[in-house]
Amino acid sequence: MNRERKKLCLDYLKARKAFLDVANDDEVLHGNDNIIGRIGEAIAHSFLEQMERRPKVITHQSNPGYDIICEHDNSKISVKMITAENKYGHTSKIKPNWDELIGIELGADLKVKNFGLITKEAFYEELKRRNQSSEPNFSRSMFKENGLFALGGIRFPKELIEKYNLI
Repeated sequence: MNRERKKLCLDYLKARKAFLDVANDDEVLHGNDNIIGRIGEAIAHSFLEQMERRPKVITHQSNPGYDIICEHDNSKISVKMITAENKYGHTSKIKPNWDELIGIELGADLKVKNFGLITKEAFYEELKRRNQSSEPNFSRSMFKENGLFALGGIRFPKELIEKYNLI
């Protein structure tokens, strides 16, 4: 490995370690085993906090499908995030046992490009209408004009995303 490549790799690994050293003891960033997932949960937490829903990232995420509980009504929130780095346009499966799904797309500029919210009932109703699997992978296409968030939930316009200052 050449010197420049080695330095680049080591710098990245050091940045990951620095993030994890702090995040593992942070009440919002501690949960997920995936750093992108942790950042998605932090973005969702910020949104839910601004909605005064008293979100709490759950400590042990070996549960079947949710990441945050809102203390005001015990809603179970599943958070899925996709980044511009993802060339395939989809990520992990959306498991059951949640009440609301927050979807986030992070753009190449590291800003929230798309943000959506949908209830479990509306999500499954829309999947049924489309004759799709009841455990689909989270995908970028869910943010399209005819996507799940636009037709069954809320796909937030860019101005509103910017208002929430999520990241």
